[in-house]
Amino acid sequence: MAREWRDLDVPAARLRLAPTLLSGMSFRWRRRASDGVFEGVLGADAYELRETERSVQFRVLSAAPAVDAEARLRAHLSLDRGVDVHSWLTRLRAPPPCFAAAASALGGVRVLTVDKLEAVVAFMGSANNNIKRNMQMVEALCAAFDSSRVPLGDDITDAGGASPNPAAQHFRFPTVAQLLELTVEQLWALGWGYRAPRLHKLVRELAERGSERYLESLASLPEHEARVALCELSGVGRKVADCVLLFAYAHDGCVPVDTHCLQLAQTRILPSIRGLSLTPAVYIRIVARFHELFGASHAGWAFMVLFVGELSDFKRHVAARLAPAGPTDAQGAGEAATPPPAQHPDSAGHGRRE
Repeated sequence: MAREWRDLDVPAARLRLAPTLLSGMSFRWRRRASDGVFEGVLGADAYELRETERSVQFRVLSAAPAVDAEARLRAHLSLDRGVDVHSWLTRLRAPPPCFAAAASALGGVRVLTVDKLEAVVAFMGSANNNIKRNMQMVEALCAAFDSSRVPLGDDITDAGGASPNPAAQHFRFPTVAQLLELTVEQLWALGWGYRAPRLHKLVRELAERGSERYLESLASLPEHEARVALCELSGVGRKVADCVLLFAYAHDGCVPVDTHCLQLAQTRILPSIRGLSLTPAVYIRIVARFHELFGASHAGWAFMVLFVGELSDFKRHVAARLAPAGPTDAQGAGEAATPPPAQHPDSAGHGRRE
């Protein structure tokens, strides 16, 4: 008997899979070309997700699913926290036109909640990288440990009775203890390139501090103190730390900024910084602008709506709803008129998508 699909009972306006799972918040999800189903791993379980017109359905592929498998998935998708995209349009008095267009076109974008170790390692690897390549790096790192393979049930079939992807293999994210087994040379061979020595050192720093327990302990710290602690780790700067704080620690006001997000701010919401490079002071000004426009409590969610709208897979949908550029994007909160948006590579504060 085939394993049944179960409904998350979440309307399309609150969750759409592609802009949520493939936009660089997590690097563990793939969309099958054959049927559009998404495959991914959370904890020790492998999942499939698919959209219907009204909701999202899932099933657990593991031979012995955890009893809390559905709760883990709901937590990963942040279904019980955050801000639904469509609600921004009613709660903001005068949203920037670029944001209004993105929110209208990309209803269902959510900020994911990611495992803390996975977030630190993956976002360290995402610096100066694109999303597709970072997905490959993370997948290779997981697959380096055969003991982390997730056993699949023999009752996973499609409507015709066949396995939907018989060659698929799924792996848990490695532990700190497992990562300590890898040499710099092995990390290079897994595709981590010049990041290999950084990851090698980062893992040892985590082990010295208490491994996964140390990362869990940061959850009790205020945002600033947690950021300082993360920035003490090799390969972790302000932007990577803010990614980790937003996606792993639910600090929803964090706005990760790199040079590509700088361009977005310059052309969309903060034209007064045009011509400036990304210094710590400019970083703070960009974060402050997001807080001013969207509120300090959930500015990170608003940032992700704008960011996803800049990715090539979704940009055309936003462009269709955006009126010709005019002096409106930034005027709502005291900024000067915004120039037409500049063309720049599809990128993220946490990894470019190509």
